[in-house]
This record gives sequence, C-alpha cells and structure tokens, in this order.
Amino acid sequence: MKKILVPTDLSATAEMGLKLAVEIARKCGASISLVNFTKHPYGTTFSAMGDITLKKDPEEDLYAIELLKNMKLKLEELVQKYKTGDFAMEIAVVDNEFKNGIDEYLSAEEIDLIVMGTSGEENGQEVFTGNHTDQAIRVSTCPVLSVRDGFNIDYMKRIVVAVNVITDNKLADGLVTIRELAECFDSEIHLVHVRDNASDSTLILDEYFNQIAQIAGLKKYSVRVLENNDKSQGLINYAREIRAGLIAIIKNSKEGIFRIFSNHFAERMIREEGRPVVTVKL
Repeated sequence: MKKILVPTDLSATAEMGLKLAVEIARKCGASISLVNFTKHPYGTTFSAMGDITLKKDPEEDLYAIELLKNMKLKLEELVQKYKTGDFAMEIAVVDNEFKNGIDEYLSAEEIDLIVMGTSGEENGQEVFTGNHTDQAIRVSTCPVLSVRDGFNIDYMKRIVVAVNVITDNKLADGLVTIRELAECFDSEIHLVHVRDNASDSTLILDEYFNQIAQIAGLKKYSVRVLENNDKSQGLINYAREIRAGLIAIIKNSKEGIFRIFSNHFAERMIREEGRPVVTVKL
C-alpha cells in the first residue's frame, strides 16, 4: 500500500473516499493521488502555470481555462484540509472521461489501491454511484475500496472477507492484499464462507480455509463457515453482528465471467452496507 488513487468530482460523495484514503495513508505511510477526470483541450494533466495551446475562440478559451483553474484550486483546498500527517498528496486534472481516464491512469502509474466514495444508489445520476465503482473494478488491476457515509474507522479492527473454494491456491494471492491492509490497522481478519446444505462439510471447508490462511501468511484471523441460501445476506448479517469495519470480496475472473461472486453480489454489498467494501480481482 504505497500509492492510493482517489478519483474525485469534488462532490461530498467523492470526499468520503478521500477521508478514508487519508486514514489509510496515515497508517500505511502511503501517498495519495487526488485526481479529477475532466475532458479538456489543454493536455493530459492541466497546470494553470504551464504552457497551453489556445483555441481560436478567445471566449471559449477563457471560460475553459477559468473552469480548470477553479477546479485545480478546489483540489488544492482539499489537500490543505486533509493533509494532516506525514504522507504525500498530489493532485491532477486528467484530460479524459472517467471510464477511459482511470484505465489509462492505472497503466501509467503504479497504483496499489483505489479508494472512492459512492452514494450506494442505482440510478446512475451521480458521477460516483455504484456504476462508476463497477467500472473501476472492471478495469483495475489493483483493489478498489468503495465507501459510503457513516463508516466508523474504529471498526477497522475487524475485517470480514468473503471466501470461496478455488484451485491452485489463488485465494491466497488475494488474501495477501487483504493482509497488507489489515496490518495497517492491526485488524483481525474473519474469513467467512457462506454455504448451502449441498456444499462440502463444515470440517472440510474449515480445514481448507485455514490452510489457505497459512499460505497467505495471516496471523490474526478466524474462519467461519455459515449456512444461508442467500450468500449476500449471510455475509451482511455476520458483518453486522461483529461490527466489522470493512468487507472484502475476492473475485476470480476467467473469460470475463466472475466465478466466485457475481457483480450483483459486490454491488449489493456496496449498496446496502454503510461500511466500506473492498473488491480484490484475481
């Protein structure tokens, strides 16, 4: 966890992502890149002090430049508001729309984690709704942490991880990422598998997940095998019971199809839970 990307449209919803990213940066010693994705004609990243190529319409140029200057000023104000600690924070206005911009930004920068605020709504009217969270999850090679209002940083001592059986110890790879995040907050990891009556026995599953935890190097952890025909609800119930501060979902993709948990599972977690949800895509 060395570099965290926080996409922002300068809304209160997006600012929730920055609040959580700052907490993580303080604990992990990571740096934060606060980035606004806005299509504009003045280069990949806009600097009000840099040289720009003006268009033929002076009024349009003036309007666009003032708009970008104002955006840059607001980003700087956010830095002044939240830069309280020994960590670096940089800003940028990237010349691209969100979906393509975040993909290209991740390719150019060594980002370890994306943290973004979400309203948890499904109507798609806000810039940072679950739709854009899902876009980030689809293109990102690093974990995506979404956060709604009302999260409690004190609860980060308990992290619930939704797990399932997959081959070749790939699950352990995903758990290493969760372990690194847990170490920042000295958290206990709760590995939770929700099965139906037709699944393998609890004893076999318990042995499997303990073995995977050892491979991933987990130290403070527990394994819980629960029964519920609704996997989402079973996980939500457990997270609420122990007052978990974070829910983690590990996805294994093959040929574009998520084999462990469907997109609906992750979207439901983000929509219904007030606590942060991190998605790790193998």
